[in-house]
Amino acid sequence: MLIETDRAVYVVEVKVKPRHEDVGRLLSKADVVARHYPGFRVVPILTGVLIGADVRKYAELKGVEVYSY
Repeated sequence: MLIETDRAVYVVEVKVKPRHEDVGRLLSKADVVARHYPGFRVVPILTGVLIGADVRKYAELKGVEVYSY
């Protein structure tokens, strides 16, 4: 999902049970978006139902915001 505001662009990956590979794919997508939106802050967000502690920690260390529900 891509959400554009007047100051930031949010790149959102929604998975039931995200894995480490999903974080890498999200960051790749965020890099592509950053090239198309110069001057905007690009915020990668990972969201899911079952996010393991190791995946959460890895994502946060990579600068990804993590939300679970």
